[in-house]
Amino acid sequence: MKYTDTLKNIHRSLDKLGDLPVFTATVNRIQQISSSEESDAMALAMAIMKDASLSARLLKLANSPAYKRGQGNITVVSRAVVLLGFNQIKNICLTLKLIESFHDTHPDLDVPGMMMRQFLSANMAKELALRSEHPIDPEEAYIGALLFGLGEIMVACTLPDQYRKMLRLKEQGDKKWPHIQAEVLGISFSELGREMAAGWGYPKQVLGSMAQVDLKHLDEKSDLSACLPSLCNGMVEQLYGQDQQNEQPYDRLVDAVSLVGNIPYDDVGEITLQCFRQVAKVSRTYGLKTRSMIPSFTESGDFAKDDMVRQLSFLAHGEVEHQAQYEEPSAPVALAANPKQNQADNQLLYMNQLTEMIAAEGKIHEVFKLVVEAVRHCAGFDRSLLCLLDRTRKKLSVKMIEGDETDSLQNYFERQKNGKADDLFFRVLEKQVTLMVNDLDEDGWKKRLPPEYVRKAGAQGFVLIPLVMGKRVIGMLYADRSAGNGAVTEEDFNTFNRFATQTRLALMYADSKAKQ
Repeated sequence: MKYTDTLKNIHRSLDKLGDLPVFTATVNRIQQISSSEESDAMALAMAIMKDASLSARLLKLANSPAYKRGQGNITVVSRAVVLLGFNQIKNICLTLKLIESFHDTHPDLDVPGMMMRQFLSANMAKELALRSEHPIDPEEAYIGALLFGLGEIMVACTLPDQYRKMLRLKEQGDKKWPHIQAEVLGISFSELGREMAAGWGYPKQVLGSMAQVDLKHLDEKSDLSACLPSLCNGMVEQLYGQDQQNEQPYDRLVDAVSLVGNIPYDDVGEITLQCFRQVAKVSRTYGLKTRSMIPSFTESGDFAKDDMVRQLSFLAHGEVEHQAQYEEPSAPVALAANPKQNQADNQLLYMNQLTEMIAAEGKIHEVFKLVVEAVRHCAGFDRSLLCLLDRTRKKLSVKMIEGDETDSLQNYFERQKNGKADDLFFRVLEKQVTLMVNDLDEDGWKKRLPPEYVRKAGAQGFVLIPLVMGKRVIGMLYADRSAGNGAVTEEDFNTFNRFATQTRLALMYADSKAKQ
């Protein structure tokens, strides 16, 4: 098909749908006013208030925890404009109208999921632009990334049969995704999106940033503003399993962002999690289905990608459960007679508390306290504790402990590094590796572990995970089963790891806040 035929078919479909709200005068007027140095807040507010639906949802967002920031109730649009700023308002309005435009008339095509991914990509582009030392406009990065997937969304909504055909070809795995686009449409999604955005009057800088970039041609001198939307889109596509042929590997995308933006590699992952949390907070108000945020996990062999998908999936599941409780409060239910079900119920309660605490940027010691308590009550462990290193990293101190018969365990872990064989736990922390011993009675563990630990701890099995803040190991989270109470199971470890992940997230956010 020639691309001119594709454009004609899209516009023909838009005519049948009654056109899309994004083509109304509202967005264009907001774009003009917010870009003019001579405009004031009242002029922008008046343009927004001509659209009742937009005004209502804008005020709802402005009063959400993600934007409010202790400013009191915002009841008028003009105050929202002043508090949030012209650029923020412009981005919010464009996002709201864009999402409103594409109703999910074809559930099998997951349009809400596409919109969610673009929203996440846009937030990542903006935050990475802010973190970079290059002179790049974060608002242009946001808009470029938000509109980057416009072509695909447009085809899915207006040409659903052709889009289903493309998905079938993609599933077969014989052809690369760009080749399928050219074969079926005669134009790439990227080019199509730029055609549509040009019709809305977006400047050349934004249109240029909507182009797909080739990773092979990027170096430290590349234009970050031109390639950031493409790189962020590629990262999100990888995390959500859309790049089935691995045409843009996740680690190479992160390397490219780090190289071109002069941003530390680890910071890229930190920003991804930060933006995901932001999207989770406001997605419901934007009209996105929170369930669309849950990435499916398949082991890929890319450690950085797999770890990020696990964390995103965990956060998304917590948000879905929180949303379900918020929207559909249910009557109290008696605890199940099955102990495992009770543990699962308790785990969900603790997860919700932790998610809310981290989202509200609660104090880190309160997060620690809740995690130590949760590990003790939600898995098959008899004891759980938090140990922290002193500034010299040569002394461990028990800060929190839960369970029965904890005196001897606490006595052991209150220890000084001495350079001898019984420094095993210090070495584990230095290497930042997880250590799990299912059963001390098997595999010669009693001979390999420090004799004093075996004698004092009285454990049958244990697991510990180092805690890292920034690049510095600060301590460890530990849990065990007492001698005679059975080995530590895989299920015990998985539960422990879920709570440890929450602790890592809290430390990551605390470190980020400390650097601001």
